[in-house]
Order: sequence, then structure tokens, then C-alpha cells
Amino acid sequence: MLINKFDQQTETYSVLDINGEITQLGYKIPLTNEQIHKAFYLMKLSRRLDERMLQMQRQGRMLTFPPNMGEEALQVASVFGMDKNDYYVPAFRSGAVALAMGCPAWQLMLLWNGNEWGNVAPEGVNFLPPNITIGAQYSQATGIGFALNYKKLPNVAVTVIGDGGTSEGEFYEAMNFGNVRGAQTIYCVNNNMWAISTPTHKETVQLDIAAKAIAAGMPYIKVDGNDIFASYEAFVEAREYVVTNKKPILIEFVTYRQGPHTTSDNPRVYRSEEYEAEHNKKCPISRLEKYMLANGLITPVEIAELEAKIEAEITEATNIMESKKAVTIDEVFDYTYANNYDELKEQKQEAKRIFGGK
Repeated sequence: MLINKFDQQTETYSVLDINGEITQLGYKIPLTNEQIHKAFYLMKLSRRLDERMLQMQRQGRMLTFPPNMGEEALQVASVFGMDKNDYYVPAFRSGAVALAMGCPAWQLMLLWNGNEWGNVAPEGVNFLPPNITIGAQYSQATGIGFALNYKKLPNVAVTVIGDGGTSEGEFYEAMNFGNVRGAQTIYCVNNNMWAISTPTHKETVQLDIAAKAIAAGMPYIKVDGNDIFASYEAFVEAREYVVTNKKPILIEFVTYRQGPHTTSDNPRVYRSEEYEAEHNKKCPISRLEKYMLANGLITPVEIAELEAKIEAEITEATNIMESKKAVTIDEVFDYTYANNYDELKEQKQEAKRIFGGK
């Protein structure tokens, strides 16, 4: 198992460089050509969806949302390494995960347009509603992982947090409880180098974030999150460790947030154009595209055809979302509690009087 290779590592595991070339002699690609094509499609779909939603938000047609740009490879790789009966407990920046697990693009758009039906994953897709509260997802995934162990099921719960979130108390508390109780949980950290406008070195002195797992007595993996092959390989090994040992593990995906933290953020205030241009060279989509072109897996014409297909899909998704985005007053009030208490019933009636019962 690669866990032994990862154990107490200080270097970031990577096999695909920024030029799309394999850096390890004799390395066996862990994905089939069919999987590579699907991953490329999903990564391009996620990126273009983010771009369309950014445009719509600036036009007043979309609410605040967090783009996934730069994290597509690690998100898709994680899903490719999961079993259909595993659970994913997301943070708010997990759009590519949702797409890869089978959530339609229009549903993501609906979610970030304020309609809670966007949180309802398709039947059979174990993708929980995204968490906005930083750290809450770690506790939830710990509980699910504990339940999987208790029920003796061969599955895992997967969750994710940003580098800034690792300074939250819940980050440590969840991992400690999970390891004590044998939670079958994979704790992921998407280290995209920025906690909103705060660089990682001002958020934590321990820049080797994966090593924070030591405090909970857990093994860890540190991998290049912009390298889909290394990310997939690391995730598969992590999952095998958890299922075999009935113990959790932490994966640090080293990546880079290309866009803003959310659409209410302006990264130009704290990042220069030169800085962004240098780090954008690590783009996961560009890397995979160069690899595919160099190895005859795709042609420029086929890339153009794929992009046109994605554009048409997103246009269709936009139309579906806009036909569904209206929210009724009943929906606002009726799905928080099993039974509304008197004060909420009064508020609901008042809202209907004010807004005409819509």
C-alpha cells in the first residue's frame, strides 16, 4: 500500500507536472482512458459552469456563491475513488464533487439562487447539503463514519475543509472523536492557499497541514491536488486504509484557488496579477489536457466539440434553473422543523399578508 510511502512524508506526492508530463519512470496510470475522458469532461463542465454563474451573478441573476476554479481535479478524483454507497459531506466549495456524483448542473445553480430544492440530491446519490458553517461538516462526517463502523458496513464518509478551517476547534474535535471511536471517515483538506483573503502562513504556523493529523493520532497523506492521477491514487489508498483498519485518515490536497473566495470577494485586493499568473500555471485542467494531447487521447478538434457540448448543456441547465427558481412562502417556512411552532406559523401568515400569499 502507498500509505507506507505517505507515512510522515514531508514532500507533496505528485506524478503529473504542469506540462502534462509524467515525472516517475515506469509509472502506471491509475485511470482507464474512458475514466480520463470522463474526468476531463467533468472538470471542464465544472469550470464552465462556474464561469457562467459568475457572469450571471454580476448580472443580478445569481446570488453569492463560491467558485470551484482550481480544485476540479481533486474533487473529481475523490468521487472516482468512492463507492456508490459511500457518503460525501461537503463544504460550500464542492461543486465538481456534486457534478461527478450525479447532481445535475441546474440543481447547483438552483441552490446558489436561494432555492432549497437545490439541496435535494437525486435518489441514490449520497451527497449531503453543503455546509456554510466552517467545520460543521467534519463533525457530521464523523457521525456517519461512526455509524458505518457500528453497522459493520464496508463504506466510508468523506468530508472536506479549507486550509483556514483547520484552525477551527471543530476540525480537531471531530478528528479526535473519530479516531477514538473508529469512524470510517476520510477527512480531506483542500489547501488552496487562501482563507478568504488570509494567506495560509498567517492562518497557521504549521504549514504542513497534513501533519495536523498527528494531534489526533491519525495517519495522513499530502498530495498534489492539481494532479488528477496522484489525487486519485492517494484517495483510493486512503479509502482502502479506512475500510481495512476501521480508522480514519486525513488527506491534504495541495491546490490553488484561482477565482475569488466567493462572488462577494475581490482577490485583486490581496493578490497581484503576477502572483495569480504564476500560480495559474498549476491549473489542473490545463495539465490533464496537455497530457491527453501528448498521448493521443484527444485532439484539438475533439476539445472544441466537447466545449461546444458543455456550452449547450449549461445553456439548457440555465433555462431549467430559471423555470424552477421561484420560492413560495410555504417552502420558506415548512422545511426547517418537522412541525412549525406557533411563532413560526404567525410569521408565515404575516409574510403571506405582506407578499400577497406567494
